[in-house]
Amino acid sequence: MRQAYLSAVRQLELRDSPIPDPEPGEVVARVRVALTCGTDLKTYRRGHARLPFGLFGHEGAGDIVAVGEGVNHLQVGQAVTWTPTAPCKNCEMCRRERPNLCRNLMDAVVLGSFADYLKINARVSAVHVLPIPPELSYLDAAFIEPLSCVLHGWRLLEPLPGPRVVILGTGTMAMLHLLEALHRGSHCLVVGRRAESLERTLTLGAQETVLVSEDDWVSAASKARAITSGGADIVIEATGAKPIWELCPKFAAPGGKILLYSGLAKGEQVRFSAEEIHYDELTLIGTFHYTTTDVYAARERLLQGLNPRPLITAERSLDEITQVFEDLDEGRGSKYALLTE
Repeated sequence: MRQAYLSAVRQLELRDSPIPDPEPGEVVARVRVALTCGTDLKTYRRGHARLPFGLFGHEGAGDIVAVGEGVNHLQVGQAVTWTPTAPCKNCEMCRRERPNLCRNLMDAVVLGSFADYLKINARVSAVHVLPIPPELSYLDAAFIEPLSCVLHGWRLLEPLPGPRVVILGTGTMAMLHLLEALHRGSHCLVVGRRAESLERTLTLGAQETVLVSEDDWVSAASKARAITSGGADIVIEATGAKPIWELCPKFAAPGGKILLYSGLAKGEQVRFSAEEIHYDELTLIGTFHYTTTDVYAARERLLQGLNPRPLITAERSLDEITQVFEDLDEGRGSKYALLTE
């Protein structure tokens, strides 16, 4: 089979590898589609603190072709999608019912979706390999993992303080937040640096946009506050940039909630205005990963009609994966679907 392998920074190749066999509790899937994501690109560009070089890719969907001993809840021939992790169920955070904060989460991560076949370990197979109904295509279902992360953040925002939402950023995850906000009936304003990307948000349903000129996010915050009549009820940071994290309170209305969705580099420190946080009673919310509840909620949201397909830059053959990541590295596109046939 074909298997993408990242041996070092920007050292990506497609290798010939043997088709894996499942061990007890494991399954093997024939991958039909795999999606690129921001985490893949970060790993490609500079490595990742928690993900090793080697087998590459973690978002995808396909068909079960083999099951290991003891697997009774999945059958050969089922169309499925998967997420790359599952909680250990034994650590302190799992016992406290915070499985997304499992201390052993990355000990059994499933990598290698950019391939013809993928072996999924027993921990993940037990809870996070989901049959996909015929109403969903493989491409739609492959969005369940990133959408799960988005829905987890929105659960942390509940109860929502109001309908006005400002989204900072225009990447794929920002757009998934936009789709979820629109599904909930929110009034959405998107702030970003690229006019063409902001234009796309309007086609997705955003009501307002603010273009950041010459990287002047302070002026953009003033414009956003004017448009929202004093600030947003919910601010979603989806750029992963320290200066924009620190400016988030400028976009918020008194009593607002700020979801710090995109992470910063390890060890990064940020500063906020104590006056704004205290006297405007703002809530800062960190969010990480997803739970099983979020995974099933994501599948349901797709069945309810949330359509992620406009977020795909293009569909490419798995044979083109090296070029795809060169394109991503140069800023050409944001999310590609790699097809194995």
